[in-house]
Amino acid sequence: MKILCLHGVGSSGAILETQMANFRRELDPSYELVFVDGPFECERGPGVPEYRTGPFFSHTKSYSPIDIAQAIGYLEDILEDEGPFDGIFGFSQGAALTLSYIYQQQAAANPLRVKFACLFSAAMPCSPDVGMGHTIISKLRALEYNIADQTNCNGQDLTIAEQEFVNVLQQTVVDAADKDPLFPWIDMDVYRYGEQDAIPRVMYPSLLAQKIQIPTIHVWGQNDFGYMIKMAEVARSICEECMVKTVLHTGWHDIPKRQTEIKAVIRRIDWAVTQCRG
Repeated sequence: MKILCLHGVGSSGAILETQMANFRRELDPSYELVFVDGPFECERGPGVPEYRTGPFFSHTKSYSPIDIAQAIGYLEDILEDEGPFDGIFGFSQGAALTLSYIYQQQAAANPLRVKFACLFSAAMPCSPDVGMGHTIISKLRALEYNIADQTNCNGQDLTIAEQEFVNVLQQTVVDAADKDPLFPWIDMDVYRYGEQDAIPRVMYPSLLAQKIQIPTIHVWGQNDFGYMIKMAEVARSICEECMVKTVLHTGWHDIPKRQTEIKAVIRRIDWAVTQCRG
């Protein structure tokens, strides 16, 4: 069983390998884990301890559609050149990219190069499709709606769809940017004044034509930041419910460390493998 492992932003394959050491010891020896670095060198990421030495990497330059498309293309190259792979273990940004890749392939009716994914503390999934959410974004731009203003004092009446879009962003990336200056996102003013093709196209069910159909396991820490838990919940929501398993652990933004929690994740991975073979 060959698994591609994708690290979080401002981290590296080597750091993720260390993060997963306890988890890896509990896996069946038949699992081969392949750790790779993102293609873009960057600053140390949020939560990466000072004692961890660089270099540090990101899977994306930014989160615009063109940058997400580039990241998906790079991931496709790895899957082809170093595969075949049975699945992906993604952490944080790596988990979000995994979902972006799977959805893009599925929506285009292209063959997937993996059968399942285990996603740890998934960050906000974004689409390479510049048309995703275009009508909502255009309306908010016409209103010069300040999405970063969480006081609800913008004064404009929004439709249910527009308010949902604002709520999703405010509960995730806006809240994260407010509370963590290292959080890797863009200036929210891009939604009002920036170029349309520079605006990140966040993914949540109301904007999607379908949900992700392959088995996915979603794992996050109950003590993680509220905005990161919300991102993980959004990531889970874009996957078909009957093909989803969820494991909550007692940590924060990390891989589970307790043996009982690790074993709970592995049982869900076994379930996913069984689904693929069925």
